[in-house]
Amino acid sequence: MSPRITILREEAAAEEGDVIIDARGQPQFFDVVILSGRELKSIVATGAVSAGVPIGVGKYTKKPVAAVIGEKIYIKGMPLTLYAEMGILEKELAEALSKTSHEADILLRKLKEIVVAERRRHKRSQTLSILGQYIAGEINELPPHLADLLGGLDRESIRKLFDRLVEEIY
Repeated sequence: MSPRITILREEAAAEEGDVIIDARGQPQFFDVVILSGRELKSIVATGAVSAGVPIGVGKYTKKPVAAVIGEKIYIKGMPLTLYAEMGILEKELAEALSKTSHEADILLRKLKEIVVAERRRHKRSQTLSILGQYIAGEINELPPHLADLLGGLDRESIRKLFDRLVEEIY
């Protein structure tokens, strides 16, 4: 399933769709978008994104040019018209975003290995209880071993990962 893409031009448009490409305003810079370790050929970054969880950076400026804001992916850039008209834009974004989903699956598998190993040794998993406390807001920071693993995720993403982890273990 390919993501629904909305391109915001100079006129005010409703922000509908799974991926929002903001091409409004004067460009701050021009850069290549790197999303999930892959260069996107169909979009040129034109500015930095300051809100949300960064998931894409500029190749040369190293500034965040793509972020997850709520349930949507927001990219500050300009799509190349030829790629958009031929449908390559949607295909390229779908491949890059499925790779991001694949990374979440890898994180889930690593967390699952940690939790199962702890439960075999101690009958309880300290990692599960720490994640539960972090999600509930009882603690503000994760221990170093979990911060290294989950460093780029916000609480909501960790909550979703935690729910999937509990679902798979129990």
